[in-house]
Formats: sequence, structure tokens, C-alpha cells
Amino acid sequence: MTAFEGVLFDGVRAAGLPVQVEAQGDDVLIADALDPPRRIARDQISADAPIPGVPRLLRLPGGALIETGAHDAVASVWPPKDIIARAAFAIESRWWAVLTGLALTAGSVWLIVAFALPLAAEPVSRRISPKVEAFMGKQTLAFLDRTILSPSTLTDEETDKRQNAFAEFVNGEDAQSYWLEFRHAGTPNALALPGGIIIVTDEMVRATANDAEFLAVVAHEIGHVRGHHAMRLVLQDSGLAVLMTALAGDAVGTTVLAAALPAVLLRTRYSRQFESEADDYAFAMLKRHGQSPQAFADLLRRLRLSEHETGDSHSLRQYLSTHPATEERIQRAEEQR
Repeated sequence: MTAFEGVLFDGVRAAGLPVQVEAQGDDVLIADALDPPRRIARDQISADAPIPGVPRLLRLPGGALIETGAHDAVASVWPPKDIIARAAFAIESRWWAVLTGLALTAGSVWLIVAFALPLAAEPVSRRISPKVEAFMGKQTLAFLDRTILSPSTLTDEETDKRQNAFAEFVNGEDAQSYWLEFRHAGTPNALALPGGIIIVTDEMVRATANDAEFLAVVAHEIGHVRGHHAMRLVLQDSGLAVLMTALAGDAVGTTVLAAALPAVLLRTRYSRQFESEADDYAFAMLKRHGQSPQAFADLLRRLRLSEHETGDSHSLRQYLSTHPATEERIQRAEEQR
């Protein structure tokens, strides 16, 4: 026999009525100070799911409710039939289990962001259609033209010279199409967009001492294109849902990626792995064309030296925000000459 106290809400009285509930075999006896005791079959009364710290509700035939804080008594008379519900109540009743669950959840999220997304982004980026990449590259260029880039101020002679050198440099390289865009940005910079678009600012063109240094910059950006680094960045940044829709070729996922790409490229620094991959490709490409990777080291060293001499670190920081130059990278370039 199990007995416990509760408060009856019958929908007739404005206030709840204290009652005594007693389980007697297959019946339940409900007694109060005003009415004769009522006997109701136990299986006609349903108990809500238990929640730690929240009173239990017993639903009687006709719509009346009994509220009680006697969790153990209710559980003994109306034990949860759902294994999941029993397990959830057991976990929620123990603060250490809740904290452990939160820690495991946080750890899982961190593992997904730190490892799963980067690992998944690489193969997914290579399966994205070249047409989709070309579309995203053009959309990103149009956005940059509306926001931070201005038309080039280079002379026709300057652009023709670099365009000719670029065309000869990429001729016969691979099936990927590349094209070179010049823009004014107020700082030396270069950027690779999906689809093979290489942006070089006027200031970067004028910062290079010769064609060899210019081609070294271009080769490095081509390395980023070949590695699908921009796509991998935006896939990692956008999360699993967009990554999976991109893999399936979903139009919504493609639109989200195209919208997110400019912001990701402008605010996110390439990882050491991406920079090393782009450097390695650039060094090999330069050698194939009879150029020395020393030109790349010379340019980086001169940009860094310019910062110390003039005290103007703005332009250097702008370029290195997406192309972080380190002594290690300069040394690697010189070892490849």
C-alpha cells in the first residue's frame, strides 16, 4: 500500500483542494475533507513524465488533475514504461551526470569543428562542380568590387606586360583556367578566388621589383586555387548542414556558400597547412618555368624590411592577414632555389 498527499484541481473550485491518495491493489482511493472518498481504477489514471524539481501531475478521468511532489510514491504506483524516459529522469536527477553530459556535448562540438569539418571539407571541395566554383568566384569578385576594391590605376603598358607574362606562365599548366584581375586597394595584396580568378592589387604590382617576383606572387595564389583553399575555408566556416548540401549539389547550399565566401576570405587567415601547400605548388611551378623561388623570398623580405624602415606596418599587415609571412617560409623558399 502506498499513500501520499496532493492537491486536486477539478475545474469547478477556484482553488486546489488538498487530498490524500492511497493505492490499494488495482484501485486508487482519493479522499478530501469535503467530499466522500472516490475509488478509481489505477489504470484509468495517467502520470506525466517525471522532471526533477517539478511536481508530478496525475490526470483523472473527466479532466481533473492532482498535483503532488511525492515523486517516489508516484513512480512506485505508475512506473515509467518508457526506458528512455526512465534513463532521462535518472540522469537529470544527478547534477554530476548533467555536468558530464554538457562536457561531452561541448567536447563533441569541439571535435567536429576542429577535426571533422576540416577533414570533410577537403574531399567535398574537390567534388564541387567547376561551374559552381566559377559562379562563386565571379560573385565574390563582384562583391569585392562593390565594397573594398576600386578599378585599377595601372597604365595599359603595365597591365599588358603582366598579362603577357601571366599568360605565358600558365600556358599548358593544367586543365584549370586562370585569369588575372588588377584592382586598386590602397595596399599590396593578392587573392585567389574559386574558379581560377587571381586578383593582384596595383600596389602589389608596384611592390614587385621584376617579373620574377610578380610571377612568384601569382604562383602562390595559383597554389591556393589548386588546393581549393577558399572553398575549404568557407565549407569549414559554414558548418555541417551547408557542407552536406554542397556535397549533394543543393542550390540553397551553393547560394549560402557564395554569400559567405567574401566574408570568410576577408576575415580568416589561411592555416599553416594551406600556406605550405600553396608555397610548395608555387616553388614547383616556378622551377618548371625556369624561375627561382628566391624571388618569392626576396619579395617577402623586402616587404618586411619596408615595415621596419618606414614604420608603416599597415600595408604589410593587410597582405599578411591572409598570407602570413614567417622566417620559416622565407627560408623554405631559399632552400628551393
